[in-house]
Amino acid sequence: MSAGNEPRPPPASRPEAFTDAWRGMLTEVELTSPDGCAVLRAVRDAAGTLLDFEWVFFNAASAPLASLVGMPMVGQRFLERFSSPLAQMHFAVLRQVVETGQPCIQEVLLRESMWLRLAMHRFRDGVVLRAQDITPSKHAERERDARLLLEQVGRRDAEALARQQAVELDTARVRLARTEKLSMAGQLAASVGHEINNPLAFVLGNLQVVLEQLAGVARDGEPAQAERLREPLRALEDARRGAERIRSIVKDLRTLSRVEDSELSAVDVHAALEFSLTMAMPQVRHRARVERRYGAVPRVLAHEGRLGQVFLNLLVNAAQAMPEGQAAERCITLTTWREGAQVVVEVRDNGQGMTPEVLGRVFEPFFTTKKARGEGLGLGLSICLGLVHGMQGDLKAESEPGRGSVFRVSLGVCEDVSIQALESARTVADVQARKRVLVIDDEPAIGTVLRRILGRLHDVVVLRSGREALALLAQDDAFDLVLCDLMMVEMSGMELHERLAPTHGELLSRFVYMTGGSFTPRAHEFLKTVPARRIDKPFEADVIRALVAQAPSRRA
Repeated sequence: MSAGNEPRPPPASRPEAFTDAWRGMLTEVELTSPDGCAVLRAVRDAAGTLLDFEWVFFNAASAPLASLVGMPMVGQRFLERFSSPLAQMHFAVLRQVVETGQPCIQEVLLRESMWLRLAMHRFRDGVVLRAQDITPSKHAERERDARLLLEQVGRRDAEALARQQAVELDTARVRLARTEKLSMAGQLAASVGHEINNPLAFVLGNLQVVLEQLAGVARDGEPAQAERLREPLRALEDARRGAERIRSIVKDLRTLSRVEDSELSAVDVHAALEFSLTMAMPQVRHRARVERRYGAVPRVLAHEGRLGQVFLNLLVNAAQAMPEGQAAERCITLTTWREGAQVVVEVRDNGQGMTPEVLGRVFEPFFTTKKARGEGLGLGLSICLGLVHGMQGDLKAESEPGRGSVFRVSLGVCEDVSIQALESARTVADVQARKRVLVIDDEPAIGTVLRRILGRLHDVVVLRSGREALALLAQDDAFDLVLCDLMMVEMSGMELHERLAPTHGELLSRFVYMTGGSFTPRAHEFLKTVPARRIDKPFEADVIRALVAQAPSRRA
């Protein structure tokens, strides 16, 4: 309604006429308006103070509004009809519009279902109030806000998930890097072990042959001659012990190299503990003494390399929990016992121990109490837990500050273990008979040392390739035992076995394969599927002699 069209009010002395006149004119003006329209006249006292408002007009569009909110009829006053605190607030707004002349717009929610936009403007000495139903737009706004809220929640959840996955990805990358390092270390260990084992085999074999022969000369010769041989024999014995230490180290490296093999087998936990202790001793010896309390326990179903890795980590952790230089006062106790269908291995230390908070997180990835940079990523125990679970076992920890920590590894007993042993000799004649032995190895010194070990009592034929063996065996296969290297360059022992299988099946039962510790996937599969005996390089001379002695003699 424009100011130019404002109807003139009736004289003040006639309020009824004033009301009737205004109602008629406003009804005509607002007849076509789709919005509700109401007019409130200011009610003042003699001093001109605004005391209340009187309703003087409703248009037709205001009828639903009036029925919804219970508005009074024309002629009633605002505060007489509404007296709640909310009505007082609305009255204050209406008075401010009249007194300042500034319009006011409010959005009001009625009975949780209807939204109105109220526009209030001063009209003479009163207020024109226009009401517009904005319920559909408010509902749409609410739906939009709800969608936005859901989108924000979803985005936050997605961002949280992305952060979590990023952490997991970083964890996986670190684990993968560690696994790759272990795999590379294992491959290097296998390769180095194979290269060392071949020369070590003939070094040990020749040392043993020389020691035996010189010992015989010293025993059967003159006293003066025996005296002259005493120091050379001691020197040779020292060399033999040094070579044995090298063999032990190479064996430990081979154990490490088998970490990635997933097949479970029968494992001696005491042997695994001793292997791990040997590897950990550089860190243990300056911090603690080691006490063994081994019980009579059976073998367990496990993976030798992984179990050794678990024990190694537990031993190093136990050592690092104690300061250097107090080895006499500190102790690492290794205890084993059987508990039902399980074997329990306990690694106990009397170091600084852990608080309950630290103990509760000790198996979490990346959690570590080591302060120095580079001492650890906090992955050792979490990896150990995964390795033990992969062997169908369990790993638990107990600790108390100032009293040390205990880690217990529980593994299932391997009840039915088929351990391949050397075949027993059938008769005394078999043992005493002179045998024919074929040696196939592309390392010339291996054949030489085997001839030295066996040649005095048996007939030894040495060949340097599988192709030479094929040619010889096609003419002469009357051998009591065949010692064949598994991994030869020109023709491997596996290929030779495959070529001989159709025609020399009985002879293949007399094969014993020699390995230096380096296995291809095909070699792994061959040893698992072919019922063939195997000996590891470097071998003991007595083991070789026992193999030949126990082989059935064709001549006998």
